[in-house]
Amino acid sequence: MGYGTNDTFTKLIDGIDWTFIPIVNVDGYDYSWKTNRLWRKNRRQNGGNCYGVDNNRNWPYKWNTGGTSPDPCSDMYHGPSAGSEPENMALANYVKNTPRVVGYIDFHSYSQLWMCPWGYTHTLPPDYSQQKIVMDRIVAAIRSSHGMRYVDGNIASTIYVASGSSVDYTYSIGVKYSYAVELRDTGRYGFVMPPSQIKPQAEEIVAAVIVMAGEILKKNI
Repeated sequence: MGYGTNDTFTKLIDGIDWTFIPIVNVDGYDYSWKTNRLWRKNRRQNGGNCYGVDNNRNWPYKWNTGGTSPDPCSDMYHGPSAGSEPENMALANYVKNTPRVVGYIDFHSYSQLWMCPWGYTHTLPPDYSQQKIVMDRIVAAIRSSHGMRYVDGNIASTIYVASGSSVDYTYSIGVKYSYAVELRDTGRYGFVMPPSQIKPQAEEIVAAVIVMAGEILKKNI
């Protein structure tokens, strides 16, 4: 696989501008390695001994409308106000101010799910039928790669109600193919995956992204 030698890769690289952001919650990620391996929030000082906001409950669309917590000590604390966290607003402004963004993926772990909006409600979005067609093809590509089975659907119905999520926000500003992904596995290893699964997981997700990008090229450009 490579640009100039693989026709599919070459077409997708020539036809799409790609942005990769490995880590949005930098302070929380650093803390997870140095102090608490399963830490998920950022490191906002909330007062007393409570730290952190769940960045994926803080986005400024349908904030605090379900599936969050007002408790500053909770892992699902939604923050003091919509879009209060600098990590969220830096990415929100980037997406909003970048022309013609048509695809967005927010990778999480774990559970093997590929999901679209909405998270704040069980009501399906206007573009659900098109989103679902692409998701079905994506999960088929994942299964063909290493046999892993992913479930697809809208966030609220597939996993649980979660308002203030990034994909609800990106979809609300016009990014039709906005997806939230829960990577391997389904509970045996959970959040702490063994190194032996890094490469096969990467390969199946590359296969998934190739399908998604190809569908976007056909439908939008």
